[in-house]
Amino acid sequence: MTALTDPLTEEQRLLLDIAWKTFVEHQRFPHFFHVEYVMRKDGHDAAEVLYSFPAIGQDQVAQGYRAVGWWAQGSTPQPNGPVHVTMAGLYHLQHDQMARDLSRGLLAYMRQMALEQDKILDSPFDQPNVDVDLRDVLKEIDGAMPLLERTTKIAEREWPGMQFSKSTLSGRLGELLAADYDTLDAYLADVAAHLSPPAPPEALSFTEPRALLRALNFLDVTYELVLGETLVVPPPMDRSSLLALDVGDEASYNSGLVVLTDILRDFKVPGRTPGSGLLRLEDHLVGKLPALDRDAVHQAVQLLDQVRVIRNSAVHPKPRPELAAAHHALGLRFPVRDFTAAWDSVRAHAELAVSNLQEAIQSARP
Repeated sequence: MTALTDPLTEEQRLLLDIAWKTFVEHQRFPHFFHVEYVMRKDGHDAAEVLYSFPAIGQDQVAQGYRAVGWWAQGSTPQPNGPVHVTMAGLYHLQHDQMARDLSRGLLAYMRQMALEQDKILDSPFDQPNVDVDLRDVLKEIDGAMPLLERTTKIAEREWPGMQFSKSTLSGRLGELLAADYDTLDAYLADVAAHLSPPAPPEALSFTEPRALLRALNFLDVTYELVLGETLVVPPPMDRSSLLALDVGDEASYNSGLVVLTDILRDFKVPGRTPGSGLLRLEDHLVGKLPALDRDAVHQAVQLLDQVRVIRNSAVHPKPRPELAAAHHALGLRFPVRDFTAAWDSVRAHAELAVSNLQEAIQSARP
């Protein structure tokens, strides 16, 4: 069993049913404003419930793949965008005959796609056309042809399972997938196997509020002893103190990220490109310290730069593929819900990376 097939909560089931019943009755998925209003009358936050559905593949598309999808502007569902059901959603609707029929047709469609891909085995020089017409497949299934329009509305958004064109009603199997599927379980298990990221790094304990500040200070002292220059530009006390404070909400979490990102960006490293002093640091140290463990420095710099990725996305919301990877590197679940724990994890990973930088510089001292 994958997370996609885990039992739904009461709120998730309610939202799925709203989208599904509208689809069954009108052959269209409802827009978010409608779902939001119906959910609010029942005492639920529709956006929060949408994000609560188990998801995979957020490192490839902003919202990832889940039982219910939506159109979004940044991280916010668009009021006039559809809230649609995927094949993962159909898995949870198998009590409904239409859902079973749609599943049957879509699985048969993908099996035919897999067969078409085998043409490639006999064509080493000329790339064959492996697109499959949905109509040709549904004609062979009793009772499936009347569901053509509904099938296309799920197929066109069934990333990563297939690449489908609604204008031509043809498509091909997703690039990551190559197996035949007899059941939704098998299909969803394959999707999860290809798209699930590795487990987040083990959570690091962060029990000393001043540990990160102390690590930055040790780095600066070591840098000056070895290279004769200071590295860290101390921010005003009211800003640096934020690194030693716990947070309890999103605003204070983002404030801490901003301060830490600014400190790393303002490292006094010669040059102008890239614009961040942190990102200029590795090449500068390599030129100054022949005995430097470059791999250790590179790993530390890359980890610290993930703070910038998260900070920029929080302050200027623009979904990007690397956002989920940045959260993973810092031991965070995406999206963040527990800001207190997230800030502790960011500080713990940053402290370790800064300490590794300091040790690498000290060990390379001539």
